[in-house]
Order: sequence, then C-alpha cells, then structure tokens
Amino acid sequence: MKILIVRVSAIGDVIHTLPSLFYLKKMLSQAKISWVVQKKAASLLENQPFLEKLFVLPDNFLKLRNLGKTAKVVRELRQTKWDAIIDFQGLLKTSLLLASLQGGKFGFGKNHTRERLSTWFTHHKTRPTYTNIIQKNLALASDVISWVDPKVKTCPSVKILQKDFCLHVPENKKRVVESWLREQELNTFGTNAFVVLAPNTTWASKHWPLEHWKRLLELLSEQHIVLIGQNFGQAAQELAKHIKQENLSVALAPAWDLLTTAYLLQKTDLLIAPDTGLLHLADFLGKKTIGLFGPTLASKHGPFLTTHNISRAIQTNNLKTLKSKQLYKTILQTLTL
Repeated sequence: MKILIVRVSAIGDVIHTLPSLFYLKKMLSQAKISWVVQKKAASLLENQPFLEKLFVLPDNFLKLRNLGKTAKVVRELRQTKWDAIIDFQGLLKTSLLLASLQGGKFGFGKNHTRERLSTWFTHHKTRPTYTNIIQKNLALASDVISWVDPKVKTCPSVKILQKDFCLHVPENKKRVVESWLREQELNTFGTNAFVVLAPNTTWASKHWPLEHWKRLLELLSEQHIVLIGQNFGQAAQELAKHIKQENLSVALAPAWDLLTTAYLLQKTDLLIAPDTGLLHLADFLGKKTIGLFGPTLASKHGPFLTTHNISRAIQTNNLKTLKSKQLYKTILQTLTL
C-alpha cells in the first residue's frame, strides 16, 4: 500500500496535516506514506522515520524559472503507481500534480476547497463537518482509511493519536541548540525558564503592531526572552533592531532550519505569536502558546492539539486594538500554571 500526501505549503498548513499522517500510520500500519512539499517547509519533514520518501518541489514551483526542477520531481512521482493520493490543499496548483499521477485521488468537496475547480481532479470527495482545520484534515484521512480497509470502524481520539506524534531531531541539531542556550545562559534543563516571541507572519493583517511588541518587551524585562525570525521576516528584523539599539537583554535566535527550531521550541516554556507556522509547531509539540488572532479565526486556524492553548488564543477583529498590558497579564497567568 503506497500513499502520497499532497500538501505543498504553507508551513502552518503542513503542520496542520501532520496529525492526519499519524492517523493514517496508526490505522494502516503496513502503508508506506510519502509526501510532496515545497522547499520552504521541507526541512521539517526531511529524514523523518514516519515517511517512506519526501519529494521536494521548489518554492513557487509553477513559475517559469522553476519548471525544469518541477518536471524532474513530477517524473520521480510518476515512477510509482500510488494506491491513494490525498490532496489536503485543494488548489489548482496541487490539482496539476494530481492530474499527472496514477492512483486513487482523494480531496475535499467543492464547498470545502479554496478553488472549486480542484474537485475535478479527484475521484473521492470528502465533505467534512469540522471546527478546526486539523479536524477537517482528519476527516479526509478517515475517508481514505475507510476506502482502503472498510473493516476499520473505530476512530481514535486526538488525545490517543497524540501519543504517536513525534519529530526526529538529529543529535547534531540538538547539540547546536543546547550549545547556543548555554551561551545565552538559558539552561537547557528548565532551570531558567524562557519565553519565545515569534512576531513574523505572512499576511499584513495578521501582524501585531511593532510598537506593541516593543512595549511588551518592557513589561517582560524580568523574563528570559528569545526572539525568533530576525533573518527571515520584517517584523522580527525591526524588533531585533530595536533590541540592539536599546541594548535589551533578549537573545536573538540564529537562522536555523525548521527542525532545529523545533528543538528550540521543545525547550521553551511559552511561545507567543500571531497566526504563523511556529505557533502551530509549538502546539504540535505540546508546548504552551498564546496565539494572537485577527482577522483569521482562532477556532478554525488556531492551536487545537494542546487543550489550554485553545482557550489562551486571543481573538480580536483588529490586532491593533490588543494592548500590550492585556497580553502581559495573560503571559504571567500562563507561566504560573
């Protein structure tokens, strides 16, 4: 049994799909599962024991400059006759991949995809009832399992599935993080608690204003703080610049790949971020988070796997109205739990 997961981007959406992979592994233990993903999110999935093979597309893989590399990956994919191809994304760009492959094709019904034309490229369509995106993905995985093995009648709870969740981090990546934490005088065994701030996100409307982040740093002056993202996002770049100018005692995380960053998150006591991939990664790892949501819905796109993270997510129509003192109070309450 060979299964291909198609979820090429974005980082947060890839993480939202991971529970479905572990569900498939649990219920179809003999299945060999592969994944096709874009380069930006690939480092999280590389060399993971739960995957048979990882196929890595270039970012923006349909751009003219990338078509040569994309064609090479498609040729590799076509060498296998897949028993099930699961399109968790439901976009035309993923549909074009499905069109070139052989096998049973699964996806969402037309009212559950961002681009309805994508439903033309699937044989089996799931019409889920859900609140959170993770539930939506699990419903699609459940339909695949029922199709592959009609005798499977039970559906384990998320809590049961979570017992199998894992990310294998190589020892060399662990050593890099632990060495850096020692240099920053942040104990890797929990003696010195530290809070991670991850202000970057892709949509302008999801950003919490820079001035609010600056004020929050003032309020958190007694806490050990780590800032992630100064090398790949404007929000963190500007906040890092402020930290250096004011000579603030905040550790600036290096430009690590996703898997190395995941190990850093495993060491933290709390992550604070808008709707972004690192927020969902921390939730997947079972760490405390406070998510800042507006205009996206926390109930639909927010943390879901760690129960208290659901209630700690802050929802507002406009993030500009969320004051630093309000968030600071939530942080203190969270750290004392």
